[in-house]
Amino acid sequence: MTTPTAAPRWRVAGAAGITALLGYVLTLAPTVTFWDSGELLAAAKGLGIPHPPGSPLFVLVAHVWVALLPLGTFAWRVNLLAAVAGALTVAFFALALYETIRPQGPEAEFGAVLTALVAGFTLTHWQNSNETEVYAVATAMIGAIIWLTLRWRVARDADAAGSGSRSLPARYLLLILYLFGLAVGDHLLTLLAGPAVIAFLYAEERRISIELGVVAVVWAALVATGLGSGLLLAVAGLGLFAVCILAARAGRLEFALLGVGVAIIGVSTYLFLLIRAGQHPVINEMQPDSWARLVEVIRRGQYPIRTPLDDPTMVHGVTNPGRSLGIIGLQLANYAEYFSWQWGAALPDVARGILATAFASLGFFGSRAQWRSDRSAWWLFFVLWLVTGLGLVAYLNFKPGFSQGYGRYPDPLDHEVRERDYFYVVSFLVWGCWAGLQLTRLAVHWWSRGSRWRLLGGVVAACALLPLALNWPVADRRGPDQALARDVAWDLLNSVGPYGVLVTYGDNDTFPLWYLQEVEGVRQDVTVVCLALANTDWYVRELRDAPIRPFDEAAAPAVWRGRHPTPPDRPLLTMTDAEIDGIAGRLIPVAQTDTLTLGPIRQVIPGGITLAPNQFVLLRILQQVLGRRPVAWSVTAGRESLGLEDHVVLQGMAWRVEPDPIDSTAARFGGGRMAGALVDVPLTDSLLWGTYRYGAVVSSGAADLEPAARGMAADLGLPFTYLASIAQRQGDVATALRNLRVAVKLAPSEQLDGILRSIESGGR
Repeated sequence: MTTPTAAPRWRVAGAAGITALLGYVLTLAPTVTFWDSGELLAAAKGLGIPHPPGSPLFVLVAHVWVALLPLGTFAWRVNLLAAVAGALTVAFFALALYETIRPQGPEAEFGAVLTALVAGFTLTHWQNSNETEVYAVATAMIGAIIWLTLRWRVARDADAAGSGSRSLPARYLLLILYLFGLAVGDHLLTLLAGPAVIAFLYAEERRISIELGVVAVVWAALVATGLGSGLLLAVAGLGLFAVCILAARAGRLEFALLGVGVAIIGVSTYLFLLIRAGQHPVINEMQPDSWARLVEVIRRGQYPIRTPLDDPTMVHGVTNPGRSLGIIGLQLANYAEYFSWQWGAALPDVARGILATAFASLGFFGSRAQWRSDRSAWWLFFVLWLVTGLGLVAYLNFKPGFSQGYGRYPDPLDHEVRERDYFYVVSFLVWGCWAGLQLTRLAVHWWSRGSRWRLLGGVVAACALLPLALNWPVADRRGPDQALARDVAWDLLNSVGPYGVLVTYGDNDTFPLWYLQEVEGVRQDVTVVCLALANTDWYVRELRDAPIRPFDEAAAPAVWRGRHPTPPDRPLLTMTDAEIDGIAGRLIPVAQTDTLTLGPIRQVIPGGITLAPNQFVLLRILQQVLGRRPVAWSVTAGRESLGLEDHVVLQGMAWRVEPDPIDSTAARFGGGRMAGALVDVPLTDSLLWGTYRYGAVVSSGAADLEPAARGMAADLGLPFTYLASIAQRQGDVATALRNLRVAVKLAPSEQLDGILRSIESGGR
């Protein structure tokens, strides 16, 4: 039996949480960032539905949070929500750690704060806590669940000692089940704390009690719900029925029914998706306006199925030979790489590896110390670490990481499109707790030996600040690229004329545009067509049914003013539901050569080929609007690939499809094709130098940016290289240098740098 504490140590939570919050706020992203941030911000603004599984809890909380906090921009306020959630994670872990440190007292308070800060400034948690994402909210709920689990023990012991309320322990467990239910509406990561809670309850009771049984089967039912698995839900239902019978015999039926009830209340946030989808918000992914479609959203039916037994590099639909030892080795190596980032990401590789080894050792000995002092708490932390670390490596079965494994898998398509460290964030938090516990033990040991050793004790304690100091340069989102996602969105939307149609590729050239259109109201007249989403039926219906929004000439850049455009008189698409359903998710064979009328263009489509659904949709869009609305491909989506290359012209960051025959000798093309492409020189120059925004990247350079930002900066640099080449061909050295110097900053490379030096030396 543990010695019950009189009350939670709120000053411990306050000291740890406020310190963490200060660090997160000082490094907070001021606006939208890349990946899911723009989508979530746009959904929160308009109460929309982001990608499966929909994250209704996050959308609702963010929407209300912004309404209650009239401070700063919309994006900054939602970013601040993530910072507060991340700080709450740290505060809850500090409270939990205090419950496990023996003996309790001032030294335990100091150790709990110090330990929580080691965990709180691990790189991945820090980066989750200073931008709009769902993970900080998920980890805050995990932190609360871990602390509540330990408080259950305190309440149970107080009850056994006759000094507590008999209903209090049960209330802690009910609150845990409610948080598990809420978690389904944010991210399933929180549910991974379930096995840890179950292991702790068993370690404490040394038997399968009614409380343990209720928690286990309700948790299993929530997992089945979160995965959208009818089979698992049926199995969990049978287990729940059996537990309720046992609870009734033991006089605990009320607890069992309340456990089911609070979990259902928590998971009921999913009703928001069903109700809101029928109201057709602008962001309405997968349109879950029926029970069947809602289940598909919960099941993530939009994404290819990959089991833990598959080879993740195999193309979907191809016979899969199974997961190999080589793949498993790369996945473990990737996890080890992510682990090494947590403690000193700003260090060079060798130094970072040494520091990671040191923290790995500290964590091991801290874990062993916790095992000796509080074995039940060790089971709580160990199972949490195991499930959210190696367990996820086994279950998620990712492709080789974005940054490694190219010797064996040289094709980028065989790799993840981004680093996936955020999935393992909880395992890093737990290891940070163990490392912090060991640092605390060492610091207290040397400090207590007398004044001669106190300096050493202070130095050891200061080592807990290493993640804070050595991760700051990497975690800080106020660097040169702090506004790059927003700037790229501004540049892309303003690359097309009034009522333009802009074709994009995926997350990073689409979601920031959604943010700018739906949150800030910029260029809402532009219709964004995302190639990745245009393979789905729901998205094509959204394109078809979307209203044409007016062009705000007064707010538009000068390059597009004074044109007084007439709003389009026809929709983007006229496909029926049956036609859309007939192409979604499958390749469309072209049996014989056909000639299509694409506006003024007659285009031959050869027989014997197959069209992806998005290609078919784009052909229908071109048939409908080419010649009536500007149509362009973003440079991020590659040059147009429907056989219309002779009709494509670069204007800024977009490949515009010209409906009329092109005179390549016209003066505006700067003397003909450049690398096979025509460039509208006057318009591109006007966009690059008078319209576009680049933040601080132009002055500082893009070489040290993270991969996504570096790639987008390189796309910004592409039109500058074209203008520089054209100017050099024309003998205009000054203009060539002017553009090339910017290109080298945005898209640094030895080749461009060599060309720049050559022109500069030639000019002298």
